Amino acid sequence: MANAKFIRLLVGGVPTLINVTDVTTVVAAGAAAAQAATVTISYASGGNTVLTTGATAAINFLAAANAVVSQAFWNLIADSITQPWNMPILPANGSSAVLMTAPVSAAVVAPVGPAGSPVPVSVPTFASKQSSPVLNQGGTQLFFLTAV
Repeated sequence: MANAKFIRLLVGGVPTLINVTDVTTVVAAGAAAAQAATVTISYASGGNTVLTTGATAAINFLAAANAVVSQAFWNLIADSITQPWNMPILPANGSSAVLMTAPVSAAVVAPVGPAGSPVPVSVPTFASKQSSPVLNQGGTQLFFLTAV
């Protein structure tokens, strides 16, 4: 087994460590109206962690956002794995991680042409490559009430 890695998420208002070692699947299940949405993280061992949002339309996420929520978790998992072996928790500074839809990386930003030369319209701009937080239906940052 690889060195254990964790992400620190805000769950029920408390920074909570979520194991991301040997994750096999991340399944987001959005909900409509006043139902709780869930994210199930499954592990090679057969165990899982289920994160649950609040059961109101303003703070859950819709089924249409399942792919975005799953991608955000995979982004966090990938980021945690890139940390050195002696930094098992992401983020390392004691704050909680934010679910982002795309990682910010200088590698994905196209280079700017020499001074005075036009940059093709198809070249992505830095702003278009910025990470953005996953939002709930109320338009605020997605967070979870429980983790089991």
